[in-house]
Amino acid sequence: NKDFIDFLLARYKRILVLEETYPVIEQQLRDKFKIFGRLNGHVPEEGELLPEIVEDIMTTFLGLPQVKRPVPEQAPPRRPTLCPGCPHRASFYALRKVFRRGIYPGDIGCYTLGLNLEAVDTVLCMGAAISQAAGFYHSFKNNSEDEVPDIVATIGDSTFFHSGIPALINAVVEGARFVLLILDNSTTAMTGNQPTPATGKRASGEISDKKVSINKVVEACGVEFVREEDPYNLKNFIELLKEAREYVRAPSGGIAVVIAKHPCLMDRDYRQRMTKLQVRITDKCKSCHYCIDNFECPALVEVPDEDRVTIDYSICTGCGVCVSVCPRKAIVAET
Repeated sequence: NKDFIDFLLARYKRILVLEETYPVIEQQLRDKFKIFGRLNGHVPEEGELLPEIVEDIMTTFLGLPQVKRPVPEQAPPRRPTLCPGCPHRASFYALRKVFRRGIYPGDIGCYTLGLNLEAVDTVLCMGAAISQAAGFYHSFKNNSEDEVPDIVATIGDSTFFHSGIPALINAVVEGARFVLLILDNSTTAMTGNQPTPATGKRASGEISDKKVSINKVVEACGVEFVREEDPYNLKNFIELLKEAREYVRAPSGGIAVVIAKHPCLMDRDYRQRMTKLQVRITDKCKSCHYCIDNFECPALVEVPDEDRVTIDYSICTGCGVCVSVCPRKAIVAET
């Protein structure tokens, strides 16, 4: 409040403000001669305030000698990717196996990283995957002599509850045809693992006596084809996607919704109870790069100067999905 701000400015000659990410507090203090922070360049305008950066800021502010610290060895660069064992990776892999050429509208969430697997073409705003899929369908149907391409939209479970329902109702009423893949990992993973309405937990963490079923919500939107499968069961999941494709293209078809249901591995309780497989790579591996290029699990690592791929056991979750991915059957798993 104003009294506290006046107290700070009267009491101290200089004030250092450290805050992530936007200088909200700094702007309230209103004294460019006493306040040191992002606005005057004392604190970097971009990047994370890591401990060593905060230490440098503090020593400069206090007029202390700069700390000399050893330069850490730089790890090889790696682009952002889905976590090891993420069920979304299996879903995207299956999607690309069944729908080799098509249009893949995506949505807002950690699953946006399906871009890496060429399974996401568009990212606009929450819920847009469904409305864009409908728009693409009508655009091709009404303005092209060519066959309507496969259209597969992906959206997370929490995003579907948040913004996908109105778009799905509209797509059904307007007669669109596409496959909607709802990636149900039973959490809001990207923003801190908040519960979804389907979990039976409130935002406070308290148990609710109500659960909202995604399947029933989708059916209430007017969708007749609603199926659920665990993407870890890769063979069954691929077959289900083929069935969805046939339904969309059938004379009496429409929108097919496939719910890919498997818990997020950021859920520590699930990690403790999940079955972990002992995965290893045999001599059949010829480093064809198929698993790295098409599955992109960070636990699968190419061995430099050697004609093989290895497993980084420090991050491998033991999900075993990669066993079904290798075309040479070079990856095996044991319980």
